[in-house]
This record gives sequence, structure tokens and C-alpha cells, in this order.
Amino acid sequence: MKVIRSKVIGYCFGVANTIDKAEQSIEFSREKNIPCYSIGSIIHNKDVVKHFEDLGMVTTSSPQGKEPGVALVRAHGIPDALRREYEDAGFSLVDSTCPIVAKGADTIRNAASKGFRTIIIGVSGHAETVGLQGVETEKGKVVPSILLCSVRDAVDLVASGIIDPDEKIVVVVQTTFPESGFQQIREVLKGAFRKIRFSNKPCGATAKRQKAAIEMAGECDAVIVIGGRDSENTWNLARVVEKQTGKPVFCIENSDDLNGDLIKRLSGFPTVGICSGSSTPTATIKKVEELLERI
Repeated sequence: MKVIRSKVIGYCFGVANTIDKAEQSIEFSREKNIPCYSIGSIIHNKDVVKHFEDLGMVTTSSPQGKEPGVALVRAHGIPDALRREYEDAGFSLVDSTCPIVAKGADTIRNAASKGFRTIIIGVSGHAETVGLQGVETEKGKVVPSILLCSVRDAVDLVASGIIDPDEKIVVVVQTTFPESGFQQIREVLKGAFRKIRFSNKPCGATAKRQKAAIEMAGECDAVIVIGGRDSENTWNLARVVEKQTGKPVFCIENSDDLNGDLIKRLSGFPTVGICSGSSTPTATIKKVEELLERI
């Protein structure tokens, strides 16, 4: 089987930064002989999570009942109140929040101080969205926001009349939100509100990754997307490639998923392309590639 790699594959900048900060956190905890924690899963990849757990990093969601130590703030960021809770409990925080995500949080904070209403476009319950919904202007004062998860949500918001057409509005979008969905929501909001400002758009690295995967798919008979099952950007990548190219798309987490049934199905494709979500390690990609080349 011939295997073609996407030109954009492996970690994005934000994830690579988090991995570096995680390694620094482990080293610091050993030097100081204190516990090491990650506030939530370090990234959406179980192999990476296990790797750092094996090194001593404990995943936690609250400082309560935990011995103070060093705690990593993951790439998605966390609500301001949770950050303060760890600091007040005596934890040393290592902040690996993606700079693009952090900029979105700062935008919400600054715009609220100038009288803007906040709208967040994102996936409900996603770690990044939860962090954006927890931005404070001052201690204990969370910025009120409206979360839109779909075009239908945007249409319903406009129809509800909750926001005056002349009210000042700032919009912040989750960095891994689908570009097509964002553009559709954007058009609905632009047509309804006169003083609306869109502060950002889905991450450019995500768009480049999707474009590269689509281009690669043009040279392949099928596509394999490698990434964590709970990784939003991985699933979005798979959906975009399938929709834009019509090629068969298979999602796997790692080489363990290349079992007998899947290998049998893949053996019918002379050329297979591989791409990955932004949280997939190079070693995982390489192992999948090597196994496929032996089919």
C-alpha cells in the first residue's frame, strides 16, 4: 500500500507549547519534591495523557483535597475563578494556555469594561468554551455571555429580541470551531446587529490543516485521520475531508485501532492518505504509517 502524508500533520503550536510546559512542570516538581498536576487532561490524546501520568502528573479538576504542588493550565485555558482557586490553595501554576485562546479571553474582559455585550461561538461543554464563559472583569464578577453553538441558535437569538439591534456586541469564537459553521453564524449576526465586532475567527492553523488534508485526499483512494476520540478538531477534520472530497474517511486513535477488520477494508485501497488532529504525537503517526506500508 502506498501511504501519503498530509503536509500539515502532528502538533499545532499551542499543543507543542503545552507539551514543553508539561515537561517543565514535571522537572520543577521533581526539583522541589512536590506533586505535579494537570488541570483537566493535558491535551485531548489519551496516549499523551498516559505518558505524563507515568511521569507522575496527576489529572485534577479541583485543588480540594490535594496536596499543593505545581499545576499545569492546559492549552484550552480555564475559568478565572478556577485559576484563582488553585492559587489561593497554594499551588504554583504553569500557564500553557494557547496564546490565541488567551487573546480571546482578554478581548472579552476588555470589551466588557467598555460596555460591549459578549457572544461566544463554540461547542457547549468544550474546555475552551468553558474557559471563555468564565472570564471575569474583577474577582467574582463573571462577564455575562451568550453561547451560540449553531446557525439555529443564532437565528433564535435574533428572533428573541433579547439584544437591541444597536447594542455594542463583541463576538469571540472557539479556535477549533468549524469554519463553515462560523461563517454561517457570522452572516446571521451581521444582518441583525449594526454595532457588532468579530474579534477573531477559527484558528488559522486549523484551516491550514484542513486545506492540506483536502489537497492530499485528491491523490488518495481513502483517508485515515489519526487523533483522540475526544478531540473536537480531529472529528471536524474528518468531517471536512469527507464532505469536501467524498473519499472514504476512517478515524483511528493510534495503531492499535488498525485491527483485522479495518485492515481488511483498507487493503482494497491502493493509496491511503494520513492526516492528524492537532494533539496527535509524531511517534503515533509514524507507527500508523509503518503499519500501513506493510499492508
